[in-house]
Amino acid sequence: MISNVQRKSKRWLPYLIAMIGIIATIGWQAPASAAPTDQRCFVETGYCISGRIRTYWERNGGLAIFGYPIGPEQSATVEGYWNGQVQWFERDRLEDHSNEGKGVLAGRLGVRYLELTGRAWHTGEPMPYNPECTYVNITGYNMCGLFRNYWRQHGGLARFGYPITDPIEETIEGQIYWVQYYERRRMEIHPTQGGTSYDALIGNVPGTVMLGLLGREIAER
Repeated sequence: MISNVQRKSKRWLPYLIAMIGIIATIGWQAPASAAPTDQRCFVETGYCISGRIRTYWERNGGLAIFGYPIGPEQSATVEGYWNGQVQWFERDRLEDHSNEGKGVLAGRLGVRYLELTGRAWHTGEPMPYNPECTYVNITGYNMCGLFRNYWRQHGGLARFGYPITDPIEETIEGQIYWVQYYERRRMEIHPTQGGTSYDALIGNVPGTVMLGLLGREIAER
């Protein structure tokens, strides 16, 4: 004797077989997963980079040139007239000028820092020819030695702008360094073998150029 359960099972069997056939024909569609993100986050500061700013950061030197992000990407007004997406980094402020066809640009932090510290830059004096230096007529200052080499090798005008001071001594985090300000950055001479910053500046000991933490210093102000 066939039970009611067996009769119902036989009744649904053709439908089940048909359904299996349909699935096999069109393929199983897995549930849609969340859209991928292009964010890259840093536990060191708790902030992320993404989109055009991340692309620029990664293609133009990354951590050594810009440092970690110290704030989120956000809309801001810069220098009183330009408004757009910006993000602060330890050594820089990156600005997305894509709507103007200029892409991502570095902020003019060298100029701004001098203004904040009461030392607004002025045009320098004409200098005699020196084969170890390049004189920049637009601002009136020389780029020499390690500073000139670094400027040439790491992005030049687009990354740093023109020099806006001579090399000068400056106390940074309790240490005295020879530095030179550019429109967008501050370059610092750090000796790599004994000696002082001045020894490295004039070539008496090996030295290297490091970029100042202007992004952090200006943001804190």
